[in-house]
Amino acid sequence: MVFNKAFQKAILVKGENMPFIPPESINGDEWESVETDPEQVPMMYRAQIQGRCSLQYGKNNAHLNRWTEEWVYPNQDGTPSSQYTEPQLGLEGSVYRIKVEFPFRVFSNCGQDSILRPSISTNGLPFIPGSSIKGLFERLSRHPQVNRALQKKVKEYCGSIEEPGTLRFHGAYPVGDWAGTKKVELKDNRQENRYRMVDVVHPQQERQVQGKGSPKAIAIISFYQPTFVFELSSLKPLSDEEWKTITGLLKRALRKGLGGKTSTGYGLCFIPQDDYPLWVDLKGVGVSPLLRSDEPEFRPSLFKATLKGHVSRLLAGVCGDETVVKNKINRLFGYTTEPGILQLYWENKQNFPKYDTHGEENTPIYENRGILKLDAPHQELIFIQKVLEFTYVMAGLGKSWRRVWHKDFMPSYKTRAIGCHWDWLDSSFDRTAIKNIADLRAFLTQLHADMMAYVKVNANSASYLSWKEAWCPQRLSVYSQVVSQSQAVCLFHDSKFKTTPAIGGRTSNDDRPTSFSFVWHRMLPLPDDRYLEIVTVFHADRTPWKRQGEDQLEPFIKAVKSALGEDSHTWGNEPKL
Repeated sequence: MVFNKAFQKAILVKGENMPFIPPESINGDEWESVETDPEQVPMMYRAQIQGRCSLQYGKNNAHLNRWTEEWVYPNQDGTPSSQYTEPQLGLEGSVYRIKVEFPFRVFSNCGQDSILRPSISTNGLPFIPGSSIKGLFERLSRHPQVNRALQKKVKEYCGSIEEPGTLRFHGAYPVGDWAGTKKVELKDNRQENRYRMVDVVHPQQERQVQGKGSPKAIAIISFYQPTFVFELSSLKPLSDEEWKTITGLLKRALRKGLGGKTSTGYGLCFIPQDDYPLWVDLKGVGVSPLLRSDEPEFRPSLFKATLKGHVSRLLAGVCGDETVVKNKINRLFGYTTEPGILQLYWENKQNFPKYDTHGEENTPIYENRGILKLDAPHQELIFIQKVLEFTYVMAGLGKSWRRVWHKDFMPSYKTRAIGCHWDWLDSSFDRTAIKNIADLRAFLTQLHADMMAYVKVNANSASYLSWKEAWCPQRLSVYSQVVSQSQAVCLFHDSKFKTTPAIGGRTSNDDRPTSFSFVWHRMLPLPDDRYLEIVTVFHADRTPWKRQGEDQLEPFIKAVKSALGEDSHTWGNEPKL
């Protein structure tokens, strides 16, 4: 039988260490009498239901780990037993090959499983189908920056319904270790293979902004810093010059990205466009996100996620119609069926990011510098410029952004790394000058008016959504003061405050935070080594401010004023205490 021969072939490759060896010959009715242990069925062929094979959960998932290892079918060193080796590039026989390196990740979904994963060919090797490459290439026939002569050429290469094209797109495949194998040392000193292709996405918008939902870590498969070889052939002989033209066209097509999630940095191997009208040169440090291999990874997707979150907050503070707010957000950032009009690209400076650890728990941290580049229609670009300023002035970027960088602003704290800190080094526009409390008050007042203008409501008819962090004066208070060192950071380590859910994100029964804090803390850099220390308090929902039945909002507000000064109230309505 074919099934039996396939196992025998696998034995020749792997030796006798097979989890299940079928009888040497089975035919006819004998097959029906064979008893099979359901637990020996590979995970990829099981029903995708809870208890049999649940792959979506991205944290500690035994099903996902087994499914991955069965797919990789590892050699002794943990790398995949089947890999593509780098072939001869250029023209070999009738096939022309082009090699392209991707610095971050590439995501492609075959749409055939409960987990988002690429198409799989013989021997379990993943690849990008030729139809996907052709679709990417064919877009150039309509690209406004490609001249008409080349657009005509692209149409000839790709063909039409009436006439076949001259090029054949065979697809693209990753060279070498496509699983991104990494051997890690566990806390009990054992070593274990981890596969960096197992990626995790964290949908956090509803939970952070609206205060709804629960923590999610969804597993997907994406190629980790892959090198791809693209293969093409032609129905007729082509000159070396024409193949060079085709290579240039393919690389031009790849500027928009390969595969999915390109708006968050996936699939990008070249800068997507030559010029961006809006850019900001940024430098930051903070707690690093981790891969499932426990390695730090600075993810460009954090910029889109952060801006989208703040747009949600700002618009929810001036418009009580959730449909209007979500339509505005979807138009800017895209949704499942339509890309957004806002284009973002993060370009790391040379030798960045850098990684290290900090504290007794050796928390992974990053240091990064780069340029955030943005493009959109003119009116939206003016709006995004204001959101960028708000992001920098009031908050931070990435993991742990609600807290200041403790390594600098509370050096006595040694347990673990907490917070982040970003500096605005330069930009394509003059940022609003904020040097004191009055400047911050004027900035926030004008920003609120700009948000109302953006959704076309006036102050008399403005309303707001009852989201956790809707940015409206009725739901929050901002306190600030010019300082040379943080006066308020110690409040977040007070035994009562840190075990109040609204402040520390946990109760006295929790070891670590289980929810997002209702308080933001920022040290905004000023000239002469000074800072504008800013504490933002969301107080509309009083339930999370209770600790063991006692409301901690009043004590916390008093403590903030004691630290920053009685005159520190800057913007928003102070709560009724």
